Amino acid sequence: MTCFTIFSYVFKRVVRSWKLFVALLVGVMLASAFFSGINIGADTVAVQVLAQQLKQVPVDMVISSGSKVISRADVASLAASVSSIEGVRDFEIVSRTYGTTQLQGDTLTTSFSLVGVSNSSRVYDGLIVLDGAATLGVNETYVDVSSTDVGRLQIGDVLTLNIVAIGRFGSWGQTPSTTYATVNLTVAGFVRLTNQSSSIASGAYASSGLNMPESFMMRRGGFQRQLPQNILIVSWEKTFSKLLDTIYSRLPSSSPVTMDILLWLDRNILVNPWDISGSLDALQLVTAQVGNEAAAYGLSATNYLASVLNSYQATADSLKVQMVLLTLPVFFVAWYMGLTVSDISFNLRRREIGLLLTNGLSRNQLLSLFLGEASLIGLIGGASAIGLGLLLNSFFAVVGGELGDFPVISLDTVLLIVVFSIALALLSVVQPARRASKLKAVDALREYVYLEEAKPRRRIWHWVAFILGTFKIMTWILGVNLAASLTPSRFIGSGAGMSTFLLSQIATFIDSILNYVGPILFFWGFTKIFILGSVMFSEALAKMSKVFLGDLSLLPTRSIRRNVPRVASVAFLLALIMGYGVSVIGSVASEQDYATRVIYANVGADISVWLFSSTNISLMMEKIGNLSSVSSLTPEYRFTGTTSLGSIQLRAVDPVGWPLTAYYEDGWFYGNDIQTAFQALATDNNTIILDHATADSLNLWTGDTIYVNFNGTIFNLRIVGIFGPAPSQVVTGMPGFVFTQRYWSYVSDGLYSQVSASVSSSARILVKTVQGVSGEAVAEEIYNLGSEVQRVDSVAEQLRVRQSNVLLTGPVNVQQLGVVFAGLAASVGVALVTSVTLRERRRELSLMGAGGFSFKQLVSTLLAESLGLIIFSLSLGSLVGLAIIYGNVASSNISTQLTMRRVIFPTDSLVTIFAVIALVFVSTVIPILISSKRAVSKMERIV
Repeated sequence: MTCFTIFSYVFKRVVRSWKLFVALLVGVMLASAFFSGINIGADTVAVQVLAQQLKQVPVDMVISSGSKVISRADVASLAASVSSIEGVRDFEIVSRTYGTTQLQGDTLTTSFSLVGVSNSSRVYDGLIVLDGAATLGVNETYVDVSSTDVGRLQIGDVLTLNIVAIGRFGSWGQTPSTTYATVNLTVAGFVRLTNQSSSIASGAYASSGLNMPESFMMRRGGFQRQLPQNILIVSWEKTFSKLLDTIYSRLPSSSPVTMDILLWLDRNILVNPWDISGSLDALQLVTAQVGNEAAAYGLSATNYLASVLNSYQATADSLKVQMVLLTLPVFFVAWYMGLTVSDISFNLRRREIGLLLTNGLSRNQLLSLFLGEASLIGLIGGASAIGLGLLLNSFFAVVGGELGDFPVISLDTVLLIVVFSIALALLSVVQPARRASKLKAVDALREYVYLEEAKPRRRIWHWVAFILGTFKIMTWILGVNLAASLTPSRFIGSGAGMSTFLLSQIATFIDSILNYVGPILFFWGFTKIFILGSVMFSEALAKMSKVFLGDLSLLPTRSIRRNVPRVASVAFLLALIMGYGVSVIGSVASEQDYATRVIYANVGADISVWLFSSTNISLMMEKIGNLSSVSSLTPEYRFTGTTSLGSIQLRAVDPVGWPLTAYYEDGWFYGNDIQTAFQALATDNNTIILDHATADSLNLWTGDTIYVNFNGTIFNLRIVGIFGPAPSQVVTGMPGFVFTQRYWSYVSDGLYSQVSASVSSSARILVKTVQGVSGEAVAEEIYNLGSEVQRVDSVAEQLRVRQSNVLLTGPVNVQQLGVVFAGLAASVGVALVTSVTLRERRRELSLMGAGGFSFKQLVSTLLAESLGLIIFSLSLGSLVGLAIIYGNVASSNISTQLTMRRVIFPTDSLVTIFAVIALVFVSTVIPILISSKRAVSKMERIV
């Protein structure tokens, strides 16, 4: 039989008996659509990550003069040369220098950073004129409102600026050695710079974006004055160019002016997100050409775009691997569902197999026919999955974009999806197809022979899987983290032998694998041992059904016993899907809860306001308190004291106002509750809420006294509470060396007022906003109250930044999509298995109808066979899912940290879980209703 003949027969067979193949097709298509969705989501996330990172790069390439002496004419000539290079889209020149002047009323000089930008500079794209002239004239300047001395300047003031050399980069505190030029600048207005414009003006060209750790991103302030400096902006053409001529006429040995040529490249041509290596090669070529032109003047070029692409390539690859690993259980279930459906389908095709064998087909040819059918189904399923993946990614906005954003897909991903679909179909069919092809023609023609039989020699693997899976689940329940408990550093200097060390590392390796496959092994072993290999399960279901059906319970009991392998398969499928769904939903909810609480803990309240100095804190509190959007506020001072252990961190607070404004959790305080502890601080200044680690080291507790030295003055402080988690000692790898995490201690602001003159301190104001107002708007309003505000941190702003970070939200959104697919896979799987099973039993149902069964009795009997199994499987899966969540949370909380993770199921999470459960039940009831109706209607027509 030729390949063409086989293909023709396969195609005709699939078209003629499409009902038998639709079950496998739906299963393969669903799994392939999920795989497609993940890969399309990964591609889209990666492209969005690249777009976000590129957006954070204000300048693609820079040629900087540094301290080299280069004339204005040479810079203009070099800029013209490099701008003609293919791939360079735009350029501009930015110059910087430093000058000093003596402000009115001062005896000392004040330093200023002078920035010259062209009239068409991109600095103006993010420059907002708050007050003053819309454009700059000759010898006119804008003052950045983030400047330290902005409050001492007014529009119309004339600054006599002496251009000096203050170190190579203008280091503060160094005495200028030479004055190169003097210029009189008139203050024409006050401006604010956005991050992009500020980066160009200040020379911070490197990306400030998304490769930072999450913990750092949470601490970043949205409104922040980075350095205490004064920034003046002047026109390059009208003012700075003349200044350059004056300076270079002095022939300085080291230039006091830094001149940067900023280059923007054609990213649409040079950057291809699907070919990063090719993009890097193209960028390297452009960099070499630009560098060759710059070398003529002794300069070099820095390519900031290439560094972003280098980091992105590793990010994109790891992101795709991470997403696939997160969703392995759903792939396994899809394969197992296809395997079960294939077994049932081949059981229905016994007569066809017998006829083919009697017509002379060899067993290899028969197997080729079956595999050809699977390949065709896989090809159709893969093509459909690509469309479904695109549709679902767009509809669910998997990657965090707006609803309806069309995702992207590469050709490699298309081929990978098709190959995966065909491979999944073949894996689902190959085992049942081999078993079916080995049937004898006589056996194949028999009416009811079940093909699934468990071989006794394989039962040992059932026990191995069950034991390994149970071991992993027990470690989750007990909160044991073997990876942390059996680190190599714990064996150094402990006297343990090499064999013990190797065994521990093997156990750690196995445990890391069980983190992914442990639940699969447990469910598979459990169903094979206690459902397939035991009559207890069928007896338990018989007792349950007898309560509702009475004597009719014998029918579902016998049916379950006759189809025990199939029952075990359905139980495994449902339990695994439910366990995966509960664990993912709970983990996502717990992680989101933890991230939100960490942000609140880092900020300290809804908003925290950091000041350059604590001397003006009363005036600033008065300004903030006058805002209608502020509910309450309280000061907080940070300083240190000395104990017998060394320095300890202290925070002085208002004992009455702090608990009403600040964010805290009850689990942070021990010894006394927070109300009692802070009431004691309010009534006695010589009290302290001591850090838990310090108290543990000194063997102190509430009621004891600790002696704290403040620059020579010793205070006897009574401990009224303990703050922070219990200390844990972590071996770092050096024998005998341990590290204990220490936090801060709380004292009253009354104690601080006694020692403030002798200690160095910083201050911030904690602000609680009125419910319903925009935290970001309030933070910006506070930031604009005065230049003494260094930074304003807002919980609302940091939550928004976190949600917009695709690197953080992309995998989480794919996991949530995985739950949607898991629910669909479970419901479709149950519906397919139920439908095909009922089709296999159509004669039995007809006989039951002929025996007098009413529609209600028939439905009740069939439901009794399924509902008990479904309830048991879903319950088992839910319990294992909860164990996984608890274990992950417990292992994460091993390290000493202030904010602990917790298991939490908010309302939306519970709704999702119950929706999955309802979907499974509906997918069982509908096929039963349809089959029962058909059986009863058939008998009515016959009668």
